[in-house]
Amino acid sequence: MQLLTAVNPQPVSTPSWKTESNYSTHVLTGNWAEERKKFTKATEQIPQSIYRKEYVPFPGHRPDQVSRRYGKSRIEGLPYTHLITHHQEPSRRHLISTYDDHYNRHGYNPGLPPHRTWDKHKLQWLPEKSDFPLLAPPTNYGLYEQLKQRWLTPEAGLRESIYTLSYPRPPLCALSRREHAIPVPPPRLHPVPRF
Repeated sequence: MQLLTAVNPQPVSTPSWKTESNYSTHVLTGNWAEERKKFTKATEQIPQSIYRKEYVPFPGHRPDQVSRRYGKSRIEGLPYTHLITHHQEPSRRHLISTYDDHYNRHGYNPGLPPHRTWDKHKLQWLPEKSDFPLLAPPTNYGLYEQLKQRWLTPEAGLRESIYTLSYPRPPLCALSRREHAIPVPPPRLHPVPRF
């Protein structure tokens, strides 16, 4: 009898017309889409994380403000005043970049000594150009003033795109002339001759 139940899980007393197929637990039957959305708690307790389990509280502890301040200054780095100003110099003295000096001013610097000497101890030519910065306003080509004038002038008429404004209209001689046959209307539109 046990061999029979192992092969056929239905008992012998079950009638033959009441055969129900037994599904695996992995087969989705019934309202599986709705049942999937239902959440069942395994336990009623709040789940404990590893940090919460292993946390050791210190009730009288206060944070060390000195180490906090040093850590914050180390992360932020030097402030802007230490990077730009040197010996309380105003920041307007360092507005000419090395690129501007080399390409636009062609290395003209009256404060720089005419000859440099080779220093054997530092293994470099002294003095450097960076030791004598140019004390002049930066190169200004007037682009900002030109744009500001264009922005502030009121526009009359339709708004035009940048492409329309920058596209010059070609002269009439540049346009192509008609070099094909003159269109002739179809014969059915010709007037009927009268005799």
